[in-house]
Amino acid sequence: MTGKTDDESVLGSLPATRPTRFGGERRKSANGKSASATKAKPKPRAAAKPKPKAPARPKAVPAPEPRTPHRPRPVRAGAPSLAESTERARTAEPAAESATSPPSGTELVTTAIQAAGELAQIGLAVGGQVLRRAVDKLPKP
Repeated sequence: MTGKTDDESVLGSLPATRPTRFGGERRKSANGKSASATKAKPKPRAAAKPKPKAPARPKAVPAPEPRTPHRPRPVRAGAPSLAESTERARTAEPAAESATSPPSGTELVTTAIQAAGELAQIGLAVGGQVLRRAVDKLPKP
């Protein structure tokens, strides 16, 4: 043992009782007295009296529909009606097919060479980063 007494230890320096709550007691009733103070001795019960019949419940009345808030009228319609757009689509001429032809052989070869060059540039950039990281990890003299 180190020779410390209970008063010198961490737990020995704490108070023996818990501090009171900041918000007061939780069990206070509406009039401000605690629940234990308002309880009195229970009174002896008298003989049980027959309960009178409960009155008939009134029929449920449906709740009125909730009113929608007043909204300002739009200056113009947000979208045309479905009938108008359908009619316009039926009468409009179909868009002309593009007059371009499929790419020729030279265009395909040119595009393939460009794609290969871009992939080579990406490979060199990534390879350079990997090489720099590897060099950084080498021990310094």
